Amino acid sequence: MINDQQRSPYGLFLVCHHDSSEAAERLGRDPTVPPLGDIDGPPEIAAAVVAFNNMQARLKLYVKDRTTMVAAIAHDLRTPLMRLTLLLENAPSDVKSAAEAVIKEMNSRIRGALAFGRDAGNPGRRQCLELRTLVESVVDEMADRGADVAVLPGDELTVDADVAGLRALLVNLVENAVRYADGARVQLRRLDNRILIEVADNGPGIPVPELEKVFEPFYRLEALRNRATGGTGLGLASARAVARSHGGDVTLANRREGGLVATITLPLH
Repeated sequence: MINDQQRSPYGLFLVCHHDSSEAAERLGRDPTVPPLGDIDGPPEIAAAVVAFNNMQARLKLYVKDRTTMVAAIAHDLRTPLMRLTLLLENAPSDVKSAAEAVIKEMNSRIRGALAFGRDAGNPGRRQCLELRTLVESVVDEMADRGADVAVLPGDELTVDADVAGLRALLVNLVENAVRYADGARVQLRRLDNRILIEVADNGPGIPVPELEKVFEPFYRLEALRNRATGGTGLGLASARAVARSHGGDVTLANRREGGLVATITLPLH
C-alpha cells in the first residue's frame, strides 16, 4: 500500500524508482520473473511501468525464440550427419575412421549447443543453499574419482540459487582444473556484499589476451587439446551464463605464484 506521504509526486517517483530498480535486478537474473504490478499514481509513472513490462515481455520472447532456433538448427544438422554415417558404411577403413571421428565431434557440439541454449534460457527454481555443502559435495565426488582436489577453510555462506545450475557451474570449473592442471583448490569467502568462490590450480595458466575469449561459445584455446579431452568450447560460456543468471559472473586470472584461478562472483543478500 502507498501511504499519503508516498502519494506526493516525489514520493511516487521514489516508490516507482525503487520498484523498477528491484524489478530490473530480478529481470537481469531471470527473464521469467513476474512483471511489475500496477502503481496508483500519475499517468507518467503508470506509462513507465507499462513500458518496463513490455520490455520484459519482448526479452522473454527473444530468449524463447533464440532457444527454439538453436534447437531447430541442431535438429536439422543431425539428419544429414546420420545420412553421412550411413553413406560411410562401404568407405575404405581409413576414410571411414577419420570421417566418423569428425561426425562424433559434430554431434558432441550439437548436444553442447542444445544444452547451452536450454540452460541459458530456462533458469531453474531458486532455493536457499548452503554454499559450502554444495562445494564439498562436488569436490568429494571428484576426489572419489581419484582427483587431487580439496576445499580450503573459508566463510560459511548461503545464497538463493538454482541448485542444479550452480552445481553444474562448479563441476565445470573444477573439472577444467583437474583436466588441464591435475588438481584444484576451492575456497569460499565474502568480500563486501559479494560471495566469491575461487577454483585455483597450479597449471600453465592462460595467455592474458585469451582470458576473456575462452568464454565465447565454441572458442578453443588449443584445438588439439580440446579434441583430446572431449571439449566442445561451450563449458565456460555455459558457466558464465549460469553465474550471470544469478546476478554474478565468472572470471579467470593467472595467479602470481603460477596457475589459474576461476572466480565465481555472486551477490550477497
